[in-house]
Amino acid sequence: MDRRAFVGLMIINALLAFGNNFASSFNMIYLFNHYHMPIWSGAIYLGLGFTIAITVSVWMSWRPHIDPRNVMLVGLVFQIAEYAFFLTVRNGWALSFLAGVSFGLFYPLFWTPFNILMAQMTEKTDRGVTYGVFFFVWPAATFIAPFLGGLVIGFASYQVLFLIGIAIIGATLVTIVAYRKYIPKDQEMNIRLDVIGRRNVIAVIGEGGFEGVFWVDVTLVAYMFTKSEYSIGALFSLFGLSAGIMAIILGKVSDRIQNRRFFVAMSALTSIPCIILIYFSKNINSYALANGLLEFASFVFPVLLFAILTDKLEKTKNDSVVSREYLLDIGRGSAIGLLMLMLYLGYTPQQCFLLAIPFLLLGALAHEYRNAPAAA
Repeated sequence: MDRRAFVGLMIINALLAFGNNFASSFNMIYLFNHYHMPIWSGAIYLGLGFTIAITVSVWMSWRPHIDPRNVMLVGLVFQIAEYAFFLTVRNGWALSFLAGVSFGLFYPLFWTPFNILMAQMTEKTDRGVTYGVFFFVWPAATFIAPFLGGLVIGFASYQVLFLIGIAIIGATLVTIVAYRKYIPKDQEMNIRLDVIGRRNVIAVIGEGGFEGVFWVDVTLVAYMFTKSEYSIGALFSLFGLSAGIMAIILGKVSDRIQNRRFFVAMSALTSIPCIILIYFSKNINSYALANGLLEFASFVFPVLLFAILTDKLEKTKNDSVVSREYLLDIGRGSAIGLLMLMLYLGYTPQQCFLLAIPFLLLGALAHEYRNAPAAA
């Protein structure tokens, strides 16, 4: 693939990472503060979205060919629609439904073709470090974007926040068009769980389950400690930067020794004590420390588990991507549903964080065949 395609993908990734961390970090807070929705309902739009995403992944697997450039553009249109709903809809329950549908269409339509293009840029000898670099963009954006988002809310309004979010997504659309001729257009993909193997199917569902709990509950616990959008934005900005650097280093090491499973299991298992620390956190400072440790411990887990799947399907990398997205969304949707049930039954967000532990144990089951030939 042309080097300019790599540059284009990195710019697209950076814009979307900044835009999502800038605006989407506050979606649930907006629902709580403006519509006084119960704490258990805040994640309805995410749970609905990932449920829809499962169906979209199956549909993409049935398609004989797709043009990633067009599909990513359509996905971003749905994300713009999601922000537009936050701007215009005046009922919290209706907003959760409409935003959930838009998110559920955006997520797989954008990220599956994007990750396919990313996977095609890698070989087994550089996959870990390359994935680490792409993933690192997100904690780098998290370091500053939520803080700026909190400032915008404090000095202006949520409406300005979402308008800026739309503008950033618009810039991402323009970038895709600008790099269009450098991005391969004809792609095939199939969900192939049999080739991935039973243990890796379980591990990826575990990763999705952990992500579902983490993405929702990190905001809920922060909201329990402080209702200030400015403080929440500053708190999010402290999480994960060092973890991204560590992922690049360990990715490089895993490329050299070709043993990714060890780092996946280590990352998943060392995350468990960090979750227990979150459970025992008594104030915003202890929570910030515990969550920072969790970000550090868990970050390499999805990076190298993704690399394991792509290694397994070396000759059909696209299949590893769509299979991964399908399984992740099953895990995410299931975990968010369980989390909402626990909140509805009266468990605190800190208690609900413990739900992530069994999913991490599933993730530690990842397996690789280092001496076996790649599947055709």
